[in-house]
Amino acid sequence: MKKSKDKKTLADDEYKRLVDLYKAAGVDEIKLQIYDELIRKVAEVFACLEAIKELPSIIYDPKNPSIQRETAAGRARVKYMAQYTSAMQKLNKELLGGLNGDDDGDLEKYDDDNN
Repeated sequence: MKKSKDKKTLADDEYKRLVDLYKAAGVDEIKLQIYDELIRKVAEVFACLEAIKELPSIIYDPKNPSIQRETAAGRARVKYMAQYTSAMQKLNKELLGGLNGDDDGDLEKYDDDNN
């Protein structure tokens, strides 16, 4: 059985991956320094998610399979995923800007009120 990496190694690898991706996308070095701590926290949350990904989210009652109970890992997974998603959205917005198709100007031609 393959031994998984420890959380610190996972976090360090993810941190390096994110920084490399942001650098490749042309993010300014000063912005990377400003958001360095948030990038580190995102990497740590990612490591937590990876550490619990194999654990069951729900357990079933052996006497009555229709009765389910959420495990601590399941609750933690939901919490960590919400934190990860929120932090990644903030990082991407601040470091990469808005999406290219986000402006509403192109939608005016489809608006029935303008015809």
